[in-house]
Amino acid sequence: MDSIDVLLFEHSIIRLKSKELSEIKNAVDGFIPLNDFVINCHAKHEDEIVFPILMKKEENDQGFEKYVKRISADHKLIATLGDNIARWINEKNFEMLQRRIPLYFKTLLEHNLNEEKDIFVRWKPEYAASFKHIIISFGTEKYRSITGASEEMISKYFL
Repeated sequence: MDSIDVLLFEHSIIRLKSKELSEIKNAVDGFIPLNDFVINCHAKHEDEIVFPILMKKEENDQGFEKYVKRISADHKLIATLGDNIARWINEKNFEMLQRRIPLYFKTLLEHNLNEEKDIFVRWKPEYAASFKHIIISFGTEKYRSITGASEEMISKYFL
């Protein structure tokens, strides 16, 4: 599978999980693994593979490069907010969770939509690059538990 196909698949998973985990009772158990996936697998795939390739291919478009760097910087914002939410989950600070979990998912979903509308559309099949090391370093079992992808799907199409 191509990087963009996998990232779009992951965006769909994130959209589904965001509905489930927006409820505090579900977030207490499920938020930390999802945030780990978002930061240490999904965003890493974008930052280490897709964004550099696209910026190189589109190097004459300074506006696009600046936009991609801003979108990439969003990953740090999302990571910081996610780390804070994880801390509040561990502290059982339900007041902060009630206020910040919706912000986390609003920010993440808008971010993903911007990637889909403005960045991923510039990807071409000939830009393909291996991303299997990202999934392997994240952990294939952790990846499967978050995405619901079968072992066969991962081994045949992703690795």
